[in-house]
Amino acid sequence: MSSAPPLCGGLIVIARDTTGSIVTRIISRRDLLGAMNTAQCVLRLKVDAMRVEVHHREGQTSDYRTKPLAAFSREDVPMEQFR
Repeated sequence: MSSAPPLCGGLIVIARDTTGSIVTRIISRRDLLGAMNTAQCVLRLKVDAMRVEVHHREGQTSDYRTKPLAAFSREDVPMEQFR
């Protein structure tokens, strides 16, 4: 038996704060576009989220250091969406 943490079969949306620490982790059952929409909502709703990333097949306890499938920060999203 393996002692490695189980892999998530779907996409994972994470949000990081200004220090790079993970402040939110959501398992998405949607496709990449849907996960990106979820990530954008997290960025709008989670005040301390400065950057969001979409990852695939990472362990549940991963620190997500691999290159994400998609990533964007508050600077990438129009300010009107934060009001």
